[in-house]
Amino acid sequence: MISKYLWIFLMFMSCVVFSQEQNYIPYRKGKVWGLCDTYKFITVQPQYNSISWYDESAKGFHTEQNGKFGIIGPNSTVIMPFISDEPIAVVGDRFLVFDRWSYYYYSMKTKMRLEEYIQREKHPIYPINDRGWGEIEPFYRGDIKEAVLSWDDLSDEDIKMLKPFDNDQYELTFKRGFIEIASANTDIGIYIPELKKIFLNTPDLAHTDWGYYRGNPYVFTVNTSNLMGLVDVNSKEIYPNEYNTISLVDVHKLVYLSKVDPNHQNNLIFKTILPNNKVLDGKFEPAMQLWKNGNPFQLYYTIINGEKNYAGEDGTLYFEG
Repeated sequence: MISKYLWIFLMFMSCVVFSQEQNYIPYRKGKVWGLCDTYKFITVQPQYNSISWYDESAKGFHTEQNGKFGIIGPNSTVIMPFISDEPIAVVGDRFLVFDRWSYYYYSMKTKMRLEEYIQREKHPIYPINDRGWGEIEPFYRGDIKEAVLSWDDLSDEDIKMLKPFDNDQYELTFKRGFIEIASANTDIGIYIPELKKIFLNTPDLAHTDWGYYRGNPYVFTVNTSNLMGLVDVNSKEIYPNEYNTISLVDVHKLVYLSKVDPNHQNNLIFKTILPNNKVLDGKFEPAMQLWKNGNPFQLYYTIINGEKNYAGEDGTLYFEG
């Protein structure tokens, strides 16, 4: 019975250790990188050119220092010395290292060089099971046409609503989820069949699109300065017309707002509103969930100088400078 409980305890402890290693975050200070936990406690002092997320297959973090790649543990212990000219891959129980002129296997146990690897593939070799490097962006089909509404999609109630505008005086343009109403090159407004409502423009404000966010519909507006705003279905202002762009990302419960940088007119300054209404400076996208205070803790990332920099759902920034 004692041995049974001991086994359960050891299994529990191994899971805890694994979770802790996965819970470290690449942390940037200026131009160098280290590691910290979700509380921003530094476990590896920033000193490396780059550092990856924890790689279970390598039992460590892929790291670059002065143009050489190695693997370190969560407390800066060297798992594989900085001898490779390329990121180190893991093949079974061996490291695959590009050692000056060729690829060689290295023992994960002794760190000694083994036989040479004869590369047959034409594609480059990257670290495996590594969430920090070598990620593939979603494939985009630029030739896919946007689906638009047609008369066949409208109900009898929709047709009745549009009847005052269904004549030679007006022009109806069918869009993805709404219908534009115009007259003599003047935009009159939009009709949204799903909401059974017409939103009429004013001399100062035009309605341009709409979408759902957290189950509620919102309508985008543009003023005479071409700045965007947002209203609800009762035309109550949610965001004033002072933004260059507004994006509602309902799947992740994020809002992106941008304004033109007054010091660089070709640049946009972004703000991200998180699901808990925390505001981050910059455009942040979901990364992964870790643990904090025993609860799931969502991380977000933004790209700075080509690298992912991280922030937590509580607004904690895991980078500076």
